[in-house]
Amino acid sequence: MSARSARDPSPFRSGLVHSFLGAFTLTFVLGSAGSAMHVFGTPDAASPSVRMALFEDAPDDAPQLNPRLPGYQEALGYTESAPAPASAETGNEPDLGVEYDGAAPVRAVVTVPSERDGIRINGRTVMPGQTFSQVSQDTASTTAIVAVDAPEPQTVADSSPLARNAKAFSNAEGKPTVSIIVGGLGINTTRTRAAINELPPEITLSFAPTSENLSRWVRDARRAGHEVLIELPMEPYDYGRQRPHPQVMQVGVSADTNKQRLARLLARTPGYFGVMNYQGDKFATAPDAMKPVFQELSDKGVAFFEDGSLVRSEFTAGARETGLVFGKATSWVDARPEADEISQQLLLLESTARERGAALGTGMSFPVTLDILKDWLPTLEEKGIALAPASYYAKRASASGQVRQASLNPQG
Repeated sequence: MSARSARDPSPFRSGLVHSFLGAFTLTFVLGSAGSAMHVFGTPDAASPSVRMALFEDAPDDAPQLNPRLPGYQEALGYTESAPAPASAETGNEPDLGVEYDGAAPVRAVVTVPSERDGIRINGRTVMPGQTFSQVSQDTASTTAIVAVDAPEPQTVADSSPLARNAKAFSNAEGKPTVSIIVGGLGINTTRTRAAINELPPEITLSFAPTSENLSRWVRDARRAGHEVLIELPMEPYDYGRQRPHPQVMQVGVSADTNKQRLARLLARTPGYFGVMNYQGDKFATAPDAMKPVFQELSDKGVAFFEDGSLVRSEFTAGARETGLVFGKATSWVDARPEADEISQQLLLLESTARERGAALGTGMSFPVTLDILKDWLPTLEEKGIALAPASYYAKRASASGQVRQASLNPQG
């Protein structure tokens, strides 16, 4: 029995040995073939391919520097000028209340190096220290600024946000006017895009201070022809129940603190012409806290709007004392976001416009509000009512001290 076992090995052991030898042989053959192709093969023998040149030929003396290392800007030709004189034109940037202790701000003048120092990607030159996405964003921003922020010819030079960014409107026929502000934008992407793209340009759009992409939304709104407000958070009576905005206007802090918070909020983006309160039923009843903020807005040339949600408010008196361009909404159209209620409030706006000559309504970007507005706005012209931007309402009310009576056609 033992002799037979020696002559006939185990089938299981034979299978393992043969499997190992087969795998080793296959690996050796494939490895040898791959090595031979790598050493002796030529790229031209491969399948057809398309080659794209992303880099242009650069001169031999072009600096190859790591952009994170100090000194690369000087090597590429960047220079920084001396401080600009105090009388130099600073462009159209709004005054954000930043002080420089009597010295003029230092403005760096950049000498852009030649395009040969960069690389070309999809038709754009990317310089050392930049990425393609940054170049694409910069190009889009420049286009938007040229198209929207180009100042119109004015008889009197005025660089305030109200003069630069309010939408031009003329009411030569003296028609009653209705103005609408749609607020709470910048939080919900779908509703914000719908308000920007689907509402007429005469509708004023107001953006929430908590919007993460505030500058982009404001730029898109202005490109669509809308004028823009930024919502200014103000202290309510139930302050503290929910997480407050860091730049909220408070009653219990100093005037300087509120001014600093206001400057930070206004510095988030250009393109606005005014602000509108967000909450603020407590702050609206505190003239001592309110007047320094209103005076700051007036000095900067920024308009202020009250959204019509406050039961008690001293905003009208505070605006009159500080000379602030001010508009108070006559109706909050979607305090109850129901179709019948919104329609009734819009009819009330029409009646107010006929009685006083002008009316201002505010609403949120609820889908039902946007849908009803899109159906209602085209009917104003046949009713003899003009749709005007909110800045027209505020300028008119501030210039006359009150909204004046318009001459009405007895036939409607």
